[in-house]
Amino acid sequence: MKAPEDWFPADAPRLAHIRQVMRVAQVVEARQDFGGRLVIAAAYHDIGYARAFAETGFHPVDGAILARADGCDAEVVDAVLHHSGARGLCLRTRTDLAGHYGPACRMMDTSLSRALTFCDNRSGPNGEALTLAERIADIRQRHAGNPALLETTADYLPLFERIDAEFAPLLS
Repeated sequence: MKAPEDWFPADAPRLAHIRQVMRVAQVVEARQDFGGRLVIAAAYHDIGYARAFAETGFHPVDGAILARADGCDAEVVDAVLHHSGARGLCLRTRTDLAGHYGPACRMMDTSLSRALTFCDNRSGPNGEALTLAERIADIRQRHAGNPALLETTADYLPLFERIDAEFAPLLS
């Protein structure tokens, strides 16, 4: 497994975010067994942002390619690929990569995939713990000039809310 610490500067906000996603994943894993695969998926979910792994320039695809190359199972690879509505953003911004996703979003298909999206949505850009509402507000503020991301977030919000309702009790 690639350690995010090996690919991002120690003070990088992206590393802080990945570490927080991994911390949330550990809490979820303590209450719902994923055999350690949720923490692994959390480590890979944004690793595609690292320059060393930026094969396509679209981080969910690059992270999934790396996870597959590192021997992660298909469910982990799929969770990384589909996390947080990535297919919707791909169809809006990188149609050349749509073939990686197939005909439908699989974010909701497995509890592992839903759990990864939950962990991502509960983690801020600088490693802070957030509620879903805080995360959505942060995305809207930080990405106000990115209509594709804002539209994707709006489209997926009902699914994010269902996921949050499923996994939020595990944080109590």
